[in-house]
Amino acid sequence: MLVACVLLSLVALVLPANVRSSVAGALRGTVAVPLASLQERAEVSRRAVLAYDASVRVADSIRLRASQADVAAAENERLRRLLGLGAALKWGFVPAEALHGRGLGDDFMLTLTVGRNEGVEPFSAVVAPEGLVGMIQTVDARSSVAIVWPHPDFRVSAMSADGTAFGIVYPHLGVGATRFLLELRGVAFRNALRPGTLIVSAGLGGVYPRGLPVGTVLSELETAEGWARNYLLRPAVRPADATAVMVVQPRRAKEGVSAAWQAAVDSALRLVVSAGDSLAQRRADSLATAERQRLDSLQALRPRPDSSDSPGVAP
Repeated sequence: MLVACVLLSLVALVLPANVRSSVAGALRGTVAVPLASLQERAEVSRRAVLAYDASVRVADSIRLRASQADVAAAENERLRRLLGLGAALKWGFVPAEALHGRGLGDDFMLTLTVGRNEGVEPFSAVVAPEGLVGMIQTVDARSSVAIVWPHPDFRVSAMSADGTAFGIVYPHLGVGATRFLLELRGVAFRNALRPGTLIVSAGLGGVYPRGLPVGTVLSELETAEGWARNYLLRPAVRPADATAVMVVQPRRAKEGVSAAWQAAVDSALRLVVSAGDSLAQRRADSLATAERQRLDSLQALRPRPDSSDSPGVAP
């Protein structure tokens, strides 16, 4: 084919000008037309692909900026709540940034950016606006390490928000997602707790001050003991969300910090009461509906009077 094209080119060079023009026009009208149309379609397709890629890049950029905006808004909201908590505590706390590791066991530990120079002491409570996070374990000059509530060694004396039930909170050593739940153990058998009941620290032991939200009751756990009840709790704070925290100094813990979280406690109590009221209302409505249906069925079973027995009508 190459040799034939070269020979045709040489022949075209020696042809007269008018003949060459006629041949060139004929070739453009026959052979070149499909090639030109194919090239045009290829160019249109290339432009469409480039436009689609550009639109995809723009959409991806918009989605990325939207997600970053959501993250920034959530972080700003958390920092505002932390500032509100600091204003409620007023003194005796050290704000810190929590650094999360990626190694084995780092799910149970937090590295804080404050240490002995800022007044942090071992066995101090680490808190967030939602409630209790953990406890300071070791302290260096400019940093410290805290254990968080999923740690196997975590313990806190706790009670219900209304002060009627007491127990000890442990990490729930389950499998899968339940591993990141808590257990309230040793509650007196006479004290039955509803789902949604807020559990706070009892202030016993000298480590955690009284009134820190720990979690809310999810359900009762089956136990072999007949003298106590155990409950599964949803934690008040997820360790993964604890990016900015506060370390409560021991002297502030002795003075008490429950007033700073009293609004959260009152809100949780209102939710429990409203849930109980709504359950009672639904039960009353169902009973009324059942009674109304029973009366309707009895009314339908009663014999109707015959029209022939009515006065003034001949049999």
